[in-house]
Amino acid sequence: MTTAAADGLGWPGQPDQTAAAPFTAASDPDLAAAGPAVPGPVAEWPPPGVRNAPAAQAEAGTMIGDASGAGEQGLGWPAAQVSRGTDLEPGDDRAPAPREDAMAQVAEDREAGPDMPIARAARAALAVRGGSRPWPRPPACRIITIANQKGGVGKTTTAVNLAASMALHGLRVLVVDLDPQGNASTALDVDHHSGVLSIYNVLVDGQPLAGVIKPAASIPQLYCAPATIDLAGAEIELVPLVARESRLVRALAGFDSTGLDYILIDCPPSLGLLTVNALVAAPEVLIPIQCEYYALEGLEQLLRTVDLVKSHLNPALFVSTILLTMYDGRTRLASQVADEVKEHFGDIVLKTIIPRSVRVSEAPSYGQSVMTYDPGSSGAQAYLEAAREMAHRNARQT
Repeated sequence: MTTAAADGLGWPGQPDQTAAAPFTAASDPDLAAAGPAVPGPVAEWPPPGVRNAPAAQAEAGTMIGDASGAGEQGLGWPAAQVSRGTDLEPGDDRAPAPREDAMAQVAEDREAGPDMPIARAARAALAVRGGSRPWPRPPACRIITIANQKGGVGKTTTAVNLAASMALHGLRVLVVDLDPQGNASTALDVDHHSGVLSIYNVLVDGQPLAGVIKPAASIPQLYCAPATIDLAGAEIELVPLVARESRLVRALAGFDSTGLDYILIDCPPSLGLLTVNALVAAPEVLIPIQCEYYALEGLEQLLRTVDLVKSHLNPALFVSTILLTMYDGRTRLASQVADEVKEHFGDIVLKTIIPRSVRVSEAPSYGQSVMTYDPGSSGAQAYLEAAREMAHRNARQT
């Protein structure tokens, strides 16, 4: 009689397997019709000396359920399972339902385990989108000019995202776009192609401000007075006009602002007539400062212009807020600039610093602020904190 070991099959030293073979050609009619059955060896499993796997698991205390019915069913799976973390036997009525046990485990993991990134992002998005209680409203509408003659320091980005943050938290905000490039209008998804009524018509033609204001597309209680490319010629057209530096303040005086909490004026990167009009129209100035040396160098000239406007045109003007932007923590220069600004200007510098963020730069291409484009990003969180700081600080000041 042939053995498995003799034929080179199975494990060495196995006993004869012919009698124990569970399957032969004779037991299958199709194979029987095909020809005489050729007896073949069948290896025993598990081999001698190797413990049965379910038995080994049972001995180790990890066996789930009872496998005694597996042979009767012919499936090879345990006949029953008990939920993880219990010592109940299969069929016990006290065993919890699978869904209840799963929900209990999720709650346990939430309490015991670390905070998950998805949960953090969801909470951040909820906070940005106004999930918390409304911020305090000022007693009267506050008009703030956002100015810096140096380009690329984040004036428009600051105006748009501060306004969006405030509007998402129950405040009513108007953004006046005085930059001929119209970037603030783009970020708020407000139509500003040539020929549309805009702030140009207010300054040059004397149109009422209420006639050019439009609501922002995706954020309630946020409005924009758009700028068109026509504004590029306003610098020249304003020169022969009477009281050319006061055109905007007159427009604001004829506008009913009782329904607004904040008016933010976004200035062009220059110290021309448009910026002077913005400085005359507002009692407060917010200066965004890029955390680089050139930004500090240009700040002196801006402060000199503010002093001149205060002396001759707007005695109530003062620098109320300085916001540090485009902070790169990997460079020592950024830290040095931030420290110098805080040391020189003291409490008017916001504690929140805006980091460099790709999401902040991407958002305008989708006609959005970063607050709606990616509310969980570092840039959105920073602008949210800066806006909150401004809202509460202004409420205390008044």
